[in-house]
Amino acid sequence: TSLYLRGADEEFRHVSESELPTTYDPEAFAAVWSAHPRCCLARLREIVARVAPLAAVVLRDSLRGGVPGESEAERDARYALRARELRGCLTDLGPTFIKAGQALSIRPDVLPPPAVYELQKLCDAVPSYPTAAALALIEAELGAPASSLFELDASSEPIAAASLGQVYRCRLREGGAEVALKVQRPDMIRAVSLDLYLLRRYCLFVEWFKVRVLTNLLGAAERTPFDVALLDTFARASYLELDYLHEAANLERFRTELLPRLGSSVYVPRSYPAVTTRKVLATEWIEGEQLARSPPEVINRLIATGVDCFISQLLDVGFFHSDPHPGD
Repeated sequence: TSLYLRGADEEFRHVSESELPTTYDPEAFAAVWSAHPRCCLARLREIVARVAPLAAVVLRDSLRGGVPGESEAERDARYALRARELRGCLTDLGPTFIKAGQALSIRPDVLPPPAVYELQKLCDAVPSYPTAAALALIEAELGAPASSLFELDASSEPIAAASLGQVYRCRLREGGAEVALKVQRPDMIRAVSLDLYLLRRYCLFVEWFKVRVLTNLLGAAERTPFDVALLDTFARASYLELDYLHEAANLERFRTELLPRLGSSVYVPRSYPAVTTRKVLATEWIEGEQLARSPPEVINRLIATGVDCFISQLLDVGFFHSDPHPGD
């Protein structure tokens, strides 16, 4: 197996992004990645090697009903440790799994509080990648050195890093406007499309197992399979996040349709189309404090504004922010 997988990384890098669709298309993903079984097997081995040890420990704890004789404080410490291990596992596996962790970070009905707390760190505390790679991507996307367009150089540090990219605070050379410059991580389109292809194959297997084995063979209650549909819903939104032009268009739509309804209580930053591409997004820099880190009196004062904002999105505009985790 190791001999067969040798060179899989190089083969992966030679898959052209132009072969992959700009929106989520399972058939198009399958057409590309089924032709590269070595890449698929290498990634699958990486996922299993990282997930299996943690899954085995969690399963052992579950089957034993915990650790015999441990106190409540020790149990809470064990939960916190497992939560940190889960966050580390998702971080190591990359953007697709980080996005899944972010989705779970607002689901206390699914995960215990220590896991929810740890996964919230995935919203804006993901390890960054080298600025040199970001500068190279900016030049490739915009056709000019980053330093000629922005007050940005190799010594610049990102102010935040997330699953798909990282953000720099800098100024435009032309006009001097201060911007938040989001730059996509290298190889995201290839990496995310491969992960989504493999996850969909897994969900297809799960549905087959439920129908053919659990229902038909073992007599379990018949039910409509949902695994692939659930994955497709997650994948469609996650893959679209790789298109920063779409994000810029959403910003402008919010500015056009939402601001006239809410007045000065809500502000939407403008984007800068001249320096925005599918992988680079420049938006107006806004000073402020993350709501989750604000004092209680500020949060209480903003509750009414937040409710009005989302009701207007849902009922007036019919176009709403569907990813309101703390990092956003």
